[in-house]
Amino acid sequence: MSAWGNKDDIASPGTVALSSLTVTGTGTFFANNYAAGDIITIADAGGDAVIKTIANATSMTLVSNTELTVGTLSSKAYTVDEKPIYVIDTDTNTTGAQVYGVSSAEHIVDVPTQQTAAENNRQIANTAAHAGWTKLGDIYTDANGNVRRKNEVMVAMSSIAGDGDDDTILPDS
Repeated sequence: MSAWGNKDDIASPGTVALSSLTVTGTGTFFANNYAAGDIITIADAGGDAVIKTIANATSMTLVSNTELTVGTLSSKAYTVDEKPIYVIDTDTNTTGAQVYGVSSAEHIVDVPTQQTAAENNRQIANTAAHAGWTKLGDIYTDANGNVRRKNEVMVAMSSIAGDGDDDTILPDS
């Protein structure tokens, strides 16, 4: 298994419950869709986690819950993608919520298209500097008065597939 994949969004039907490191699904099919090392984001859980093992269609275990809310959650929507694992497990300066799968279509969006998105209403150029797994950082104004966004390419690749639910931040072309 590589340390990252190329899927920004993998189908995620049903809802999940979280208790410690155990995720239990309702109307899910974990075993057929996901693999150990994929990243799960659970609504209202506060972050992302790496999938450690998948027991069957409705049960999985997480590596850790350092980014997740402590406690129990139930009937929550979720998404799964193949973000770089090291972002969740070892990078203390980056959270999973800062890392996006940027497809070639999102990378080449022109400034007028960016201006229509709520996040980019300040005419931000170069929202994502490269296709691949990219960390989007703070918005700032440079010394020349240009509004910019800090970004860092974590894994450069042009084969990101499965557009995630991020069009307000990364509009498609």
